[in-house]
Amino acid sequence: MKTTRFEHDAEYFLTGEKLTNFLAFGNFLTENKITKTASSKPSTKHSCWSPKHKKKTVCHFRAWRDGWFVSFFRGVDINLCEPFITDEMKEYMLTHINTKPGCGSCKGNPNRIIFGQKFDIVCGCNLIMFVNPTGHDMERIRSLVLATKNAIDAYK
Repeated sequence: MKTTRFEHDAEYFLTGEKLTNFLAFGNFLTENKITKTASSKPSTKHSCWSPKHKKKTVCHFRAWRDGWFVSFFRGVDINLCEPFITDEMKEYMLTHINTKPGCGSCKGNPNRIIFGQKFDIVCGCNLIMFVNPTGHDMERIRSLVLATKNAIDAYK
């Protein structure tokens, strides 16, 4: 059976639990009718993906040699997701806010209010980031993907 670029890249960069979680995440996106669009050319350094729903970016994820991450809110305002997530999930998300002045692609966003909490500066590209997510993180990431999808549907 022919492997997809997604599977090929995953197996090239990852092993063990990281590979398992990465592939499961990709399958989850497909099952929920969210397209996995490669946002980088094939490379030996990394592989980038920007899943989309109704042409809006739901999240961004990247694999590199023995690591990967998922980041959120490059394409959808985080506060639009608030009606679709629990208070417990909001608390968890607030602990994963990327408070760096920028990732290199952006200069950061000063004075952002997220779920009523003020942040002096946050990354404008990778607002919430999960690096090498564990099984526990994956449950929350899936919930966040669905909340983002619901927000896209609600606020066309």
